[in-house]
Amino acid sequence: MTDLKPGSVVFENVRKDFGTFTAIPDLSITIEPGTLVTLLGPSGCGKTTTLRMLAGLEHPTSGRILIGGRDVTMVPAHERDVSMVFQSYALFPHMNALQNVAYGLESSGLNKREAKERAEEGLTQVGLTGMG
Repeated sequence: MTDLKPGSVVFENVRKDFGTFTAIPDLSITIEPGTLVTLLGPSGCGKTTTLRMLAGLEHPTSGRILIGGRDVTMVPAHERDVSMVFQSYALFPHMNALQNVAYGLESSGLNKREAKERAEEGLTQVGLTGMG
């Protein structure tokens, strides 16, 4: 996996069509590092499609997506340092919160100790210190 440096996320004139339906007509936005952004809108307005394109689960019909200055428009999802958390939780009920967070890290090849440390750091970042 390529190590992406922290940096801005840029959508340059991104368009996404599904057949004859245009889900995203023309999206241009720059999100600076450390910025919290919320996508808000009615069902069907393109929020999930935008996130899926950022994660590499969908490719734009046209335009470019850059992460940290690197054009990732056609880079496959497994080669991006991007994660998504879906609205309907897909937690493993037999695992505690820390184990659920560490699971993806272990699946990515980290050893259990490092995955646990990074999962604890992640929980701390979202204000859940000690809730693992």
